[in-house]
Amino acid sequence: MNFNRTFGKKKKSLLAGLAVGLSISLVGCSGEDTNPKESTNSYDSEEQVTSSEKIEVAESANSIDEETKESEKEDKITENDQPIDVVKKYSSEEASTKTATFLEWTAPRAETGNMAVSDFFFNHGAAGKGDWYAITEDEEIQVQETILDENLPGYDAFDIHALGGVVFYTSLSGITGYDETPETQATAVGFHEIADPDFSMHKYLLGDNGVVYELIGTVEEIGSFSAGYDEYADDGLTKPGAEAAENFVFKVSEDKAAQEEWVRILTEQQQIN
Repeated sequence: MNFNRTFGKKKKSLLAGLAVGLSISLVGCSGEDTNPKESTNSYDSEEQVTSSEKIEVAESANSIDEETKESEKEDKITENDQPIDVVKKYSSEEASTKTATFLEWTAPRAETGNMAVSDFFFNHGAAGKGDWYAITEDEEIQVQETILDENLPGYDAFDIHALGGVVFYTSLSGITGYDETPETQATAVGFHEIADPDFSMHKYLLGDNGVVYELIGTVEEIGSFSAGYDEYADDGLTKPGAEAAENFVFKVSEDKAAQEEWVRILTEQQQIN
């Protein structure tokens, strides 16, 4: 809405009213000799109306100013609350690029904390046709669409999709920072021969909604590459492992720095595009 235009129209209307009022006042003055008292009262009455109208104009202007300020304030809050386009569908190449950027950021942090980090956050052996997912405290997040365009249940069945992930752990061989060892490890073995069982592991899922979800557990609990995830059946409807998956709920990570970095990565890429 153009508030200046609206106020201008109101102002013209009020000026027209004032012109009529002044004409009435002049007619009253012409009869001043026959009834001066009435003429004076008429003028006083018109003067009060004019003052009242001026107050109304001032109040209207203040009201418009307040509405404008409130509207601008709401727009600013909305922009700050939605820093990224959560509707965007990322290609596999874009997802890989973003995960690599996040991994690069995590490596020195892991090294500082005497931990290792890998982007080998998920893998599995023989499986069916259904999509893989994880349970977050928000809702299910798609981890892998096993067969594209088969809708088992498919991309659109999930509101959140993992663009990638990383795993933090304490290496038995003393490696800190980025560790490529998990990629060479047999699927059946997982992290059991490379992660120290005396320390917790941290699996991060990087959601396309700008949120980092985290699952914390021992090597025994989440040390396999498929631990923490479940798969839909071939019909794309049922979830045979749902009960077991409910024991592994990815929480919104309390790692504030990681949350901010992930949003920055998504926002930066969208600005470039």
